[in-house]
Amino acid sequence: MKKKDSMSFMVQRTKTTVAISSFLFLLSSLIADLNMGGAYSASGYSVTKMALGSLGIGLGFGIPCLVYTNEKLSRSVQISVHMVTGCTVMLAIAFLIGWIPTDKGLLPSLLAILSMLLTAFIIAVFTYRRQKKLAKRINRELEKRRS
Repeated sequence: MKKKDSMSFMVQRTKTTVAISSFLFLLSSLIADLNMGGAYSASGYSVTKMALGSLGIGLGFGIPCLVYTNEKLSRSVQISVHMVTGCTVMLAIAFLIGWIPTDKGLLPSLLAILSMLLTAFIIAVFTYRRQKKLAKRINRELEKRRS
């Protein structure tokens, strides 16, 4: 893949991952507010930190998509590099912002980490299935044109 095409691919994927992370941040904020009966409050730039953290997580999953443009790597290596990089960034940001409740003990911290990893895995599976279905559809159309 040409460098220009690689950059375009990465920018498109990064916009998607930032949109997903922003949506999940908004959804979690809405759920927290509803669970607290409309009394959700934050102070000292905490919402700003969380929004920037959400952006960072989107970038952490988007920029590593560049690995998919390297045709020398197997698909499993590409997926592994992408997911390990994205999850590492996500967990580091979550720890720095305070989304991992380390002050509440080991079990709540592990549950927070597992929920984040599970969310990343579910998104990855849905994305993979969508891309696979799209590839099949494109291949069918190409076969029709050849016939």
